[in-house]
Amino acid sequence: MGTDGLLLRPARESDRRTLWRIHTQAVEALCQSAYAPHEVRTWVRLLKPEGYLRPDRPRTVLVAERGRRAVGFGQVDAGVGELEALYVIPDEAGHGVGATLLSALEATVWRSGAALVGLDASLNAEHFYQRHGYASVHAALRPLTPEVQLACVRMQKQRPAALQERRPAWRRD
Repeated sequence: MGTDGLLLRPARESDRRTLWRIHTQAVEALCQSAYAPHEVRTWVRLLKPEGYLRPDRPRTVLVAERGRRAVGFGQVDAGVGELEALYVIPDEAGHGVGATLLSALEATVWRSGAALVGLDASLNAEHFYQRHGYASVHAALRPLTPEVQLACVRMQKQRPAALQERRPAWRRD
């Protein structure tokens, strides 16, 4: 399958239910190996279509489509260099959708001038991010409810050296 026929586009207001569906399917199917059933159920129960594309929280949100089918999405706050979401529907996992979205969202952060991209990786996603140049910083918890806190890993990636601003040779300051 690969990335043939995969297109990225900015999310639209009409995508809220689609983003919710992708997120829900990904958590239910892909996170069950890393989290207890009650953690997955709590996580999914808290997801709501109106929680996506909130006007009070402007973000860059990209949707990956294969054909006319939405197969993944990602969200980044480029101003602070924080990857906030990256989810792929289960039957597309491992086929380059996440990597393609990640690369495009990182490019948005690098264009904003940030030196780092940070994220809280779910336990099942830590190796994916490591393969894409992220370093684990420390273990973390993501509170869902007072009773349920998801274990995750704080990770970060430095801006590639090839993209660093280069000072002219005549400037030594």
